[in-house]
Amino acid sequence: MNNFQPYPCKANILIVDDTPNNLHLLSSMLEEQGYEVRCANSGAIALKAVEIEHPDIILLDINMPNMNGYEVCERLKLDKHTQAIPVIFLSALSETIDKVKAFKIGGIDYITKPFQLEEVLARIETQLSLRQMQIELQKAKDQALKALEQEQELNRLKSEFVSMISHDFRNPLTSIQGFAGLLECGGKVPTPETLNRYIDKINNAVDQLLALLDEILLIGKIEVGKMQYEPVVVDLENFCKELIDSLQYSLGNQHQICFNYTGNSTKAEMDLILLQRILTNLLSNAIKYSPSRSEIYLDLECQNHVVIFKVRDQGMGIPLENQSHLFEAFYRCNNVGNIKGTGLGLAIVKKCVEVYQGNISLESQENLGTTFTVSLPRYAQS
Repeated sequence: MNNFQPYPCKANILIVDDTPNNLHLLSSMLEEQGYEVRCANSGAIALKAVEIEHPDIILLDINMPNMNGYEVCERLKLDKHTQAIPVIFLSALSETIDKVKAFKIGGIDYITKPFQLEEVLARIETQLSLRQMQIELQKAKDQALKALEQEQELNRLKSEFVSMISHDFRNPLTSIQGFAGLLECGGKVPTPETLNRYIDKINNAVDQLLALLDEILLIGKIEVGKMQYEPVVVDLENFCKELIDSLQYSLGNQHQICFNYTGNSTKAEMDLILLQRILTNLLSNAIKYSPSRSEIYLDLECQNHVVIFKVRDQGMGIPLENQSHLFEAFYRCNNVGNIKGTGLGLAIVKKCVEVYQGNISLESQENLGTTFTVSLPRYAQS
């Protein structure tokens, strides 16, 4: 009994030889060792067999009618999909020139007929092991390249974060420092109205900083998997109306938020904190990038197992080239001009939707408006 170890996962071997006895002898011997074996008695049939299923290795005779082994090998090596398949030549040709040609066109080994079965097994096992190592090496290379790309992306995000911190934190801090300085200065005491105005400015700047810090911490919490998903039973119609009332109060008459819903029941199991983050950010964006006194729409559709929210506006729209990057942290479209923002809102929305195991998509045209569609499971995932 031979002690050869078969190639992992039962390697698939293709034998190409126009002599039936050789095919039978080799295929029987290899099948006894646990290999999957296919046979082809011509070059044309061999190429068809490779096209149907790539073998792990090919044993290829040279002297065959119509298309010899050299031609078969050359065709395989010219095709990027098959050029990596190892080819071992089996031939009665023993001249050095024949062997050199076989290696020159891409063969990895050459066995002269008549051959010893033990030698063929040893050569096959060696080449399969080398091939396996090449595959593992390529996998390791791909993983290393992926890790490098991730590290480069992380460095890019870090740079953008530092840039954002220096800009978006500096403005409110400068405002706080400036108005605090006005309160500290000696001389004439400010009037109560002026004093209240200074304090309001300071409070607004503090609110900006806290909101920005809250967004950054939320993204970090979701990234490390510490965001808890805690669904409770909620009436989505009432939830949406209360959310709109809260936003509408701060807007005054600048925009009108219109609410529509469809479905026999609006009861669902939702994490209220995540849902509020999603809808508040989408509605705030719609308000921010829409002309004054325009209408914003929040549509709710309750299906059997899915809840669909749509936030529609008539704003400036999102350029097509920006849409694929829209949910990246700190990313801002190239048409926002001087409208302030951190580029974190939609990144937070996307991550909250992912915690829900839901989906988000958008449709937008410049100067015509944008629609964000969020689909969430209606009931908690078991």
